[in-house]
This record gives sequence, structure tokens and C-alpha cells, in this order.
Amino acid sequence: MSEHKSRRFFILTASIGTGHSQAARAIAEALKDEHPEDSVRVLDFVSRDALSVDQIIKKTYLQLIKILPEIYDILYNNSQNSSFGKTSQTLLSLSFRRRMKRLIQVLKPDALIFTHPFPAGAADLLKKRRDISTPLLGVVTDFDIHQLWIDRHLDGYCVATPELVNSLAGYGISPDIIHATGIPVRKSFYTENIAKTSVEKGTVLIMGGGLGLGRIIDDIKILDQVEEISKFIVVTGQNIRLYEEVAALADQLTHPVELHSYTNKVATLMGRSELLVTKPGALTCTEAMLMKLPMVLVNTLPGQERANAAYLMGLGCADEAKPEELAEKVKFILHDKSKREAMKDACRLVSPYSAKAVVKVLYDMVKTGDQ
Repeated sequence: MSEHKSRRFFILTASIGTGHSQAARAIAEALKDEHPEDSVRVLDFVSRDALSVDQIIKKTYLQLIKILPEIYDILYNNSQNSSFGKTSQTLLSLSFRRRMKRLIQVLKPDALIFTHPFPAGAADLLKKRRDISTPLLGVVTDFDIHQLWIDRHLDGYCVATPELVNSLAGYGISPDIIHATGIPVRKSFYTENIAKTSVEKGTVLIMGGGLGLGRIIDDIKILDQVEEISKFIVVTGQNIRLYEEVAALADQLTHPVELHSYTNKVATLMGRSELLVTKPGALTCTEAMLMKLPMVLVNTLPGQERANAAYLMGLGCADEAKPEELAEKVKFILHDKSKREAMKDACRLVSPYSAKAVVKVLYDMVKTGDQ
């Protein structure tokens, strides 16, 4: 009997927001657990070169959503319109195509998994031209389908909800290759020891995503007036300036502040908190749902975040607040136990085993390709 040949998998992400990278790590963790005989690595497809097209796109994107969010909203909605979206997608794919081809030639992967549409589009273009035959799996990490994800030559897709299977199929992708796995989350968010962490009454966790975007300073000042809050836990992500601003503000506040920069202890922090105030990044919100942590969504960016907020509010596990409503909404949720319990109950609709489901889709896809 011949010995099983070890497979090599690579998960390609892009460091534009940290949700894509966290989902990639969750898939890698599940793959190592389920198939320790095979190897997996997570690679950031965004070039570190400051003058590269990806760094220019990243900086433009971050500036646009910060300074002119309504313009970004128009661009996002126009990119959903096929002609504008197709042009943007083709230009991006062409600019990344060479790097993708070189990467495949050097790494010789048994399959590639994508948690960001940029590398997926480049690989799709290579497959369309028959330059590669590598199995390709796209993992969409939002509660919405963006035009940039419409790749005709991917071998499989994993999406967050059954509704998104229909949305993606509506673009002409075969429903046979679309799987509603949920958004992959690391197991630290659903293991026994974290679930048993005792909640600290009145503790509010404030997050702005891994890039520390949003108006966190203003939100803290507003929430400092709410008597029902006993303490803030603030996570500023990779935003060093924001960390320093919160540290300077802490001495002027009525409530104590526990401050963290980029941390891998988010599950523990969520377990200790009674309420999460955050931007509606799909990955952070999925993590919170697994921890049965009610959410108040703030500083919603146009585009995917707007769609994420609508989905989470529809489930009932989150409420959205404009700056002028924030104090009142947080006060109400902390004061009303039945409201909190209803929000926690709505969180049960998320599956903890999404990363394992993605790994199963991957192995079924590779097996089919072997036959």
C-alpha cells in the first residue's frame, strides 16, 4: 500500500482590514487539527513595497472610508453594477496576475484558499487563460457579496449564510460549488474554558476593528456619562496613535479603562464583557455571537459594513446607534436584563464549526480533482 503523500495548502489573504487575516488563521488552525499530516501556511498577498499598486490601493481605500465615506458608498454600489465592477475587477486581477503566477510556480500548492478577493481574482484570471490548473477555493468573510468576488473559474466558494448562496448564484456562479459554511472563527471563541469566563457586570468592550478605525475617543466620552457602566475594556488594534489618545483620555474619565492594542486575547475579553460596542466587521461580530455577547454597532462604514449591520440587526443580536443615540441605547441594554437575554438568544444562530466546514469543502474539492 503506497504511503499518503503530504499535501501543501496555502491560504492567501490581504492585510486590508484584519478580518480576512483572522479568517485565514481560523481555517489554518482547523486544517492542522483535522489533517496534521498535511501542511498549511497563511500568506499576505499585499506587497510591503510602499510604491506597489496594492499599497496605493490600501492607502486610497483607508483614506476614502475615513474622509469621504459617502463617495466610497457610491463606488461600492457602482461596483455592484456589472460594467463598473467588471472593469475594476479586471484591472486589479491584471495588476496581481504576475505575482500570483510566480507564487504558484515556486510553491506548487495542492490547492489555494482565498479570504480576500484580490488574490482570488488574479488566480481566477490565470485559470481562465489555462496558465494554471490548481484547485481554487474562495471564502467570503462578509454577510454580503461584492462584485469583486465574482470569479467564474474558482472551483468552490464558502459563504456566510444560505441566503448568500442564492445571491452568488444570481451572478451566474453554479450553486453546486457554493457552500454555506458560515464565517471561519478560531476555536478560542467556542472552547469550554472561554465559555466559562465569568462576565463582569457593567463591563463594556469597545473595539474598532484591527485597524482601530472609527470615532472611538468620541464614543468613550459619550459612554462615560452612562451610570450602568462599571468599566471600559478598549482594544485599539494596530492603531498606535489611537492607543496613545485613549491612554491620555483615561485619566479624565469617571470609569476605569483597561486598554489593549493588537491582542490575541479577544475571546477572553469578550467573555468578561456584558456588552460590545463595535464597528460591524463581520468577523468580530461572528466572534461576539459565538461568545453570546450582545452588540451595539457604531461608526458603520458604507458598503459591506452597512450590509453586515442590516443582517445582524435582522437576527436580533445587535442594535445600531448613531452618536446621539449611543448613550441611551447602551444604558437601556445594560439596564434591561430581558433585552440582553433576547440578544444573547439570537446569537445561537451562528455555528462554531465554520472553519471545519471550510476544510471539509476544501478536501472534497481536492478529492474530486484527483479523480
